[in-house]
Amino acid sequence: MPRIMNYLSLIVAAVCFGSIPVFSYYLSAFGVPSLQQALFRILFTVVFLFIGIGVAFHFRGLKIRREHRLLFILYGLFAIASSIMAYITAIAIGTPVVIAVSLTYLYPAITLVLARLLLKESLNPVRIAAVPLSVLGAVIVSLPINLELGSIPLLGVILSIANGVFAAFYVLFGKWSVREGYKSTTTTYWGYTFALIWMCPLTFTTNLVVTDPRIVGFQLFLPPLAWLLILGFALVSTTIPYTLVNVGLKDIDASAAAIILLLDPISAVIMGYLFMHQVIAFWQLIGAVLILLASVLIAVEMKLLTRSKNLK
Repeated sequence: MPRIMNYLSLIVAAVCFGSIPVFSYYLSAFGVPSLQQALFRILFTVVFLFIGIGVAFHFRGLKIRREHRLLFILYGLFAIASSIMAYITAIAIGTPVVIAVSLTYLYPAITLVLARLLLKESLNPVRIAAVPLSVLGAVIVSLPINLELGSIPLLGVILSIANGVFAAFYVLFGKWSVREGYKSTTTTYWGYTFALIWMCPLTFTTNLVVTDPRIVGFQLFLPPLAWLLILGFALVSTTIPYTLVNVGLKDIDASAAAIILLLDPISAVIMGYLFMHQVIAFWQLIGAVLILLASVLIAVEMKLLTRSKNLK
């Protein structure tokens, strides 16, 4: 039976994930470019994971099979490094939080499509209905029809949708790694480690094609508060929530956890309003609700499907 601690772990994890835009916003105010934010977030996450796994598990269970190493390397690039870069950059260039998180949460619908194409998973009427519902929500949330908010950066919309695609690959790889017998700690640690390896050259070579100082550049001599924000970024928005998700999933099935974790975009929008003073338009809320409703439909359908299989 799930315990209160399992539910609380997932709730706190969702709120921690929702803090990502706030950390990025204040680091941008210190002049830290988005790619440097991504690099430092991944770097210190690897450090925290290394310490945590060493203390808790004495580094047991971290081995990955030789034939899977290339897949883990690509996982680090596409599912983690690219996802973090896309999300942080979208926030850094001024994409409203409600749009960035809502478009990112297209990933459950994207996952259904990719799972059908790559893993040959079946589709049913509920899953089929969830896809256009998500797309409709994405169209509504991205329409810059509120004159008080001004125009929405097209690049921010593209990056937010791309983040949803990368998140879908993250979910699919997670499914595959479980089937192959890997623990979540193993997948997370090596994913972030390979993401760090990718981020090092990307951070210092992207300026060859991109000149926007909000995206590229490197600030090493930062004030103490900025370094605290960087450490908090890695600890609060990454290491702690991933650890808490693993705790919550011990006694709560993944579909129920997916519903609880929908608090992530809700908390992100609330924090954006409280700490970043971002105005939320009514049409944006409508679009966000449609996307979240599609996510709930998918999660509930998965839960009912799992329950029916257990009864057989």
